[in-house]
Amino acid sequence: MRRIIQTILLWTTRRFIWFVVIVAILATANWIRGELTAFRSLTNDHAALITGKEDIKRHFQETARESLNRVTQAAKASPEKLELRVGEIETEIQHKKAEQKKHGTISSLLSSSPLGSDYLEHLKLDVEIKILTQEKDYLTTLVAYLERAFNQAAAKRRLEDLRLAHVDAYAKLEKIAREVGRSDRNEFCQPSWKTRIPVIWTPYKELRAACTANAAAAANYKNQKEVVEVTRLIRPAAFALLPASTDEALSQIDRAITERVKRIDGSWVEKATGPVIQVLPTAALILLSLIFMPILIKAFFYFVIAPMAARRPPIKLLPRSGNLDGGSRTPPSDIGQTKVSSVSVSITVDEQSELLIHPDYLQSSSVEGTKETKWLLDWSYPMSSLASGMIALTRIRTDRRKTFVISSTRDPLSEVGVISVVEGSALVFQPHSLVGILQRKVRPVHISSAWRFNSLHAWLTLQFRYLIFHGPAQLIVKGCRGVRVEAPGTGRSINQAATLGFAANLNYATLRCETFGAYLMGRDALFNDYFTGTSGFYVYEEMPNPGSKYGIFGRGIEGVTDSLLKVFGI
Repeated sequence: MRRIIQTILLWTTRRFIWFVVIVAILATANWIRGELTAFRSLTNDHAALITGKEDIKRHFQETARESLNRVTQAAKASPEKLELRVGEIETEIQHKKAEQKKHGTISSLLSSSPLGSDYLEHLKLDVEIKILTQEKDYLTTLVAYLERAFNQAAAKRRLEDLRLAHVDAYAKLEKIAREVGRSDRNEFCQPSWKTRIPVIWTPYKELRAACTANAAAAANYKNQKEVVEVTRLIRPAAFALLPASTDEALSQIDRAITERVKRIDGSWVEKATGPVIQVLPTAALILLSLIFMPILIKAFFYFVIAPMAARRPPIKLLPRSGNLDGGSRTPPSDIGQTKVSSVSVSITVDEQSELLIHPDYLQSSSVEGTKETKWLLDWSYPMSSLASGMIALTRIRTDRRKTFVISSTRDPLSEVGVISVVEGSALVFQPHSLVGILQRKVRPVHISSAWRFNSLHAWLTLQFRYLIFHGPAQLIVKGCRGVRVEAPGTGRSINQAATLGFAANLNYATLRCETFGAYLMGRDALFNDYFTGTSGFYVYEEMPNPGSKYGIFGRGIEGVTDSLLKVFGI
């Protein structure tokens, strides 16, 4: 019973844990979906606000241009028509305000998300209302100016009438003054004792009345002149809209943009994707350069550099050296029968010769004779011996003819062969494929070097030094799946990675590979070794090192170590 209860509890607990995990996964997915939706909405709102801001600016410019045209036309109208236009503008303003209320308040429109288009219509109406208000105020000011101008013109006409009345009154006064015998203008209206005598009082009575009328006319003219001079008319300046028409609308949009930028910057989505998005263009350019630059470089070398190299003269190291034997026997005449290697070869050592062999290739040997260590292949070339692995060699000498079996004890794909270098001939060979030498005791093999810096072929292959083995001697060489020697005849090319050596009397050059597609795909090196000559042979292994990779220049500059070894002909 207890075991059943434990099983039930365990089953229930596991299912409950799974349920909690499922709920957590679904809740997390919903939260992530909500965050992504909110972030997308914020970014859309931000873009819409930026676009809306530019739209408001364009709308202000268009509306301002239309308003300026209307005011320019209205300024030519009469005050009555201007007042009628002011009334129309007031009605239009009230209509737009009523339409604006239908969209709601601008604060609620700008705070909503996702952002609709009502906020833009609201702000456009606000701009239109402010422009119409300025237009109405200007027209009202213009009407007032025109009324004052009309009143001033009437006042000037009345001033002219009063001036003429004063002139008439003064002329009448002057006439009466002459009649009564007063010629001095300062005495026209002075009191006189003659006015007290009834007989002559009547003319002076008329003079007195004329003086009173003239004084009244002068006073009226003076008062009206003061009225005209006090009234100064200043015509309103040309109509121009104030930037405040859009400042408030743009400031509201700017506040909404700032608020959304803060929310976007604070979002974990922006923090996670922002740095990635920033480097995407640079990453795309780098990727495109990685894709296309090697193609362009390869095309440049294939179609420009390689044809240029083909036109350069070949390298000739020792053109007067003798012919080179193709192997331990007579060189074959058939190109298809030029293999000189096998899994193992037998080497016969007599009392006049000695065998220098790498310990890893000495498979079986006679117990007779002497064996000792020769630390370097040639003390004249210590670094070349070290770099090629020809160190700690076994030197074998016998008192009579003995046979030794040479074979690779470590590499199953390696075969060994014998290349005979007869008296007077020379073989250019890379010592990294050399495993031994059969030479005379009294005349060991002579090794020399030749440098070539003035040849484009040397620079393209990065091989400036060539090690030359002079006969007589027999070189024991190794090669992956076999070693072959061939006569170049009128000219033959071979993969650079497979070349082991060539007769010093041959012409050596570089030749472009056959097809661009194979070079572009990395299946072929850019350059093959190209040999020509009427005598001599070149030596190559049947399968190049499987670890070799073809770069832009071929195997010659593949890697720093390989390049250095290639430079020194090792």
